[in-house]
Amino acid sequence: MSYEPRSRGMRPRRIASKKPASKEKKDNEESKFAYKEVVPVNPQEISARTVNALDHLGNQRFGMPPFSEHFRRWLLDIESVLEEFRSSLPEGASETFDNSVGELVSNIRSELESRIKAEGDLSTKVTESLQQLTDHDRELADLESEQRIKIHEAKRTTEKSVQKLRGEIDALDAQRLKLLRQKQGFLERLFGSTKTKVESSSRSLHSKQSDLLSKEERLKHRIDGLRFEYEEKRKPLVARRAELRERLAELRSTTLDDALEVRRAACERIRQVISAPSQVTDQAGAGQE
Repeated sequence: MSYEPRSRGMRPRRIASKKPASKEKKDNEESKFAYKEVVPVNPQEISARTVNALDHLGNQRFGMPPFSEHFRRWLLDIESVLEEFRSSLPEGASETFDNSVGELVSNIRSELESRIKAEGDLSTKVTESLQQLTDHDRELADLESEQRIKIHEAKRTTEKSVQKLRGEIDALDAQRLKLLRQKQGFLERLFGSTKTKVESSSRSLHSKQSDLLSKEERLKHRIDGLRFEYEEKRKPLVARRAELRERLAELRSTTLDDALEVRRAACERIRQVISAPSQVTDQAGAGQE
């Protein structure tokens, strides 16, 4: 086994990281506390921006109802605009501003929340009316289906016996015609047997025909009874369906607006309140200059 001799001499040294000079370290520490220039707040700019935002929100129109989500978003926008304006006020002025504008914001929030609730109640009533109307339509459809089944069953049951009677009538009629066309022999003319057979056949034929008419008449009465019963059950359902349709049309025609006038008036009152704190802010800004 071979090996290489161990090298002699100085071992290689690690490259040491260069330590920052004490002067550089001191400069870095001092830079942490270096003066940062604070951009002064421009009261006039904030005031103008707030007034413009209130003007926009006061004249903002919404699309078709429901307006609930629009109202909630609008309230958030109002609060955001007022919070930005408040943050620019001195401490004393901000407290005055909170007291003045807080009631106005609370009033418009209460008004819009009442409209949101009314819109929700209306939606619930429409849904309930639609469900009741659907239930009545289904009940009417079931009643009509039941009526068709009953009439079909009555006709089917009667038709069996009617068909049998018609067959017997056709046979008797054919027998009678045969007897009438048959040539009579001497004995038959003497005793009148052919005539007797014809009369018997005619009586049977008449009896069967009477039975047929009776069965057809009973079927007619049965169907009339079923139709009367059906109409008696159907009348209140139809009347109730008409009421529900009228109620639903009334609910759907209920006018819901986007509260434009209410929101516009609220923004105008808030703008008037803002004019006083903005003067305080202007004075504070002038003092800083």
